[in-house]
Amino acid sequence: MIRVMNRRIVTVILAWVTAVPVAALAGESVSAIENTQPGVCVSSNADLGDSALWSVTAVELFSQGQYQAAIRHVDACFSNWAVAAGHVQKAMFESNAQCPKTGRVSKKVKARIQENYLINDVSMALWAKARSLHELGEKERAVEAYTQCVYMACGRAWDPKGWFWSPAEDCAKQVKSLL
Repeated sequence: MIRVMNRRIVTVILAWVTAVPVAALAGESVSAIENTQPGVCVSSNADLGDSALWSVTAVELFSQGQYQAAIRHVDACFSNWAVAAGHVQKAMFESNAQCPKTGRVSKKVKARIQENYLINDVSMALWAKARSLHELGEKERAVEAYTQCVYMACGRAWDPKGWFWSPAEDCAKQVKSLL
């Protein structure tokens, strides 16, 4: 089962999750999910899918200190993938599925983790948005984004040094300073 760091974080997450339908992960109504912005939400790279390009770009903008740009980038395409990722994560919670391991993993486990690309990409984009909002001092919006990120508990991000880490676990740690 998913380990959570702090009872207050759990309370915030549960309040948000139970009060908001999964479609609200995207901040949009289900009918508004058709948003696709060419050049922003669609990858022209055959080796990098749409949601992967979106999340990688958000992380790159964050790492360059372009916090407003990272937030705008995440928001531009969030509704395209958030609802589907939220449904997958919800199904994992309901079936008591174990989240993938973090750290170094075998090639077989790595391939299974990468099959969950949608959860991985959405959690990574939420991480970039939450961290950007935090850096800008936008406390309330940062807490909301961190909460959404923590909900995507089974998302994993690949570190180029050779291991997976959990954006949700980092978001849980980061939000503590704001609660």
